[in-house]
Amino acid sequence: MVWLVLGMFLFIGMHLAGSVRAWREPMVERLGEWPYKAVYAVVSLAGLILAGFGYARAEQTWVWTPLRFGHELAAALMPIAVVLLVAAYMPTNIKRLTAHPMLWGVVLFGIAHLVVFGHVASIVLFGGLLVYSLLAMAMATVRGERPSTKVQPLWKDGVVIGVGLVVYVILLLLHPVLFGVAVVN
Repeated sequence: MVWLVLGMFLFIGMHLAGSVRAWREPMVERLGEWPYKAVYAVVSLAGLILAGFGYARAEQTWVWTPLRFGHELAAALMPIAVVLLVAAYMPTNIKRLTAHPMLWGVVLFGIAHLVVFGHVASIVLFGGLLVYSLLAMAMATVRGERPSTKVQPLWKDGVVIGVGLVVYVILLLLHPVLFGVAVVN
């Protein structure tokens, strides 16, 4: 559990620090844009790897019994979550609905996993990512980030949805290899 908590602290801490201009701007000025981004990426990746390592080895102390329909709910939420993650990187009309498609994708990802797993390690990992995403959206809104007003052609939405669903199916099929849990029997 120590590795999981340390990994979450590194990942979330780096993301929160990076969203505070009073910390980020002097670091970019001191290191340069690309070296700062490299440090940010390495620390974030190290945090994710540590969190995954810790999650895989954490004792499964159950706090609640998963929902009876949790798998079905997760199966409904995860394709939407992945499409939102993809939408964060492409100009689409989804960005007219929210300035934070990636963070909403992470929120849905967290909910989808918490309705299936009710043990402490899942609460720390998935709940931590969920709470961080909500906090990050609130902070971004305070900084003035707003949804886009630019209308995009509908074909771009179709591409994002298509790519997101393909990525979802790939993750679904590779889930046992990547995460040690078979989602599809």
